[in-house]
Amino acid sequence: MTKNYLNHRKSISTFSVSNSKNFFSYNPWLLFFNSNKIDYQLFLLNPNDVILFNSSSRLYIILLGSFIITKVFKSKHRITLNLLTSGDTFGQLELENNNFYYEAKAIGKTEVACINYDTIIQACINYPSFNMFFFNHLISRSEKTYYFIEIISHKSITSRLVSLLLLLAEQNGTQSNNGIILKFSVTHKMLAQIVGSSRVSVTRILSKLLKAKLISMQKKKIVIHSPVLLSQRILNK
Repeated sequence: MTKNYLNHRKSISTFSVSNSKNFFSYNPWLLFFNSNKIDYQLFLLNPNDVILFNSSSRLYIILLGSFIITKVFKSKHRITLNLLTSGDTFGQLELENNNFYYEAKAIGKTEVACINYDTIIQACINYPSFNMFFFNHLISRSEKTYYFIEIISHKSITSRLVSLLLLLAEQNGTQSNNGIILKFSVTHKMLAQIVGSSRVSVTRILSKLLKAKLISMQKKKIVIHSPVLLSQRILNK
């Protein structure tokens, strides 16, 4: 699958500017921007498309879908920092460092709004209600980041992977007769990257979960039959 890039300097033509403004008209961010005539851009990303930012003065708002946020060093060493989903933001910190950069990889089809961070600061100054909204958003994002850190801090790879599956089910799952199905397909390599393990280890653990009938596969998507029973795999580790 082709990997396309969007960096902080310009958006490239391999990305489609979204025409779904009506679909997202209920989004609180876009409602505020539209009602106050604040300029922003909408982008539709395909699976594995990447946003690069090493000196960002823009705020990226996830309207739909999920991203893996990774710190990439000059040595090619990579550290997964977070898993972000609808309503989360990234890219707002000023950063200039020749030793590393940050990468946001889309999981499945993803839609983001992009706005200059200076515009956000000005909006906080001019609109007290938006200032409070943004403050509460930052608190919520900090809590989610802490939860993700808890996931990857498990000593057991099984506990990390199970916790990740439960998080994905909560954030990107759809209830079905058979359980909770993830809205997108995830590869073993991608799961291994997030939990900091090897693809072989992830495949082995998933095989055990399949054999125990705690999960199953439906059209390359993971189905979690019982989050309660699956969570016991964490407690028993």
